Amino acid sequence: MSNHEQFSAQAVQQMDVNLIPGPAPESLGQLFEALATAQGEFPPIAKNRTGHVRPKDPGKAPYSFDYSDMQEIRDKTTPALSKHALALIQIVTDRPTGGTHIRTIIAHKSAARVESSLSIARGDADIKTFGASITILRRYIVTALLNVAGDADLDESSDPDVGAGLSPVAADVHPDMRDAKTIGELSKIMSALSKEEKAKYADYFNQRMQELRAASQEAA
Repeated sequence: MSNHEQFSAQAVQQMDVNLIPGPAPESLGQLFEALATAQGEFPPIAKNRTGHVRPKDPGKAPYSFDYSDMQEIRDKTTPALSKHALALIQIVTDRPTGGTHIRTIIAHKSAARVESSLSIARGDADIKTFGASITILRRYIVTALLNVAGDADLDESSDPDVGAGLSPVAADVHPDMRDAKTIGELSKIMSALSKEEKAKYADYFNQRMQELRAASQEAA
């Protein structure tokens, strides 16, 4: 390795610790080339889920937004990544000092890799809420690293007309549906409701069905 190549490798590591070269001096270039080629082969990623948000600020209107779940993102990106010898890895671990650490890696066969690290605290969230937060963060990190659009840009909008075609009203929450842990349990709760209640909670039922299906797909 020439003095220039040695300096370049050291400079990259100093400038961005999230870019880690392999043993060969050209490994980062190979990683970038493979990733750029794979990105060009990603098919369109569908926004196949709908989220309902009630902002903490009471002055802001509730709204809905479309997004791509992890299964859709992986289905549309894994074939091209694998074709070009790229692996996407996510590791969720406890931190020795407390909290949870999400480490996401895009690794190339040259042993070069790009990493993203994020630590979050559980606080007083219950395990279901905390698990949902991890799922959302994992998806955000992956879409950022792969440079794909997985969400509508509507974060906590106060405009009830934002995003034409999206409902500005959050679904009515049914406590038993909220706590249902399986699709079967959720369906049983829905079938026991009156006709009026079914109409009232239809949107929330559909939302929970999507969430439980997504959770079951990710667990598989």
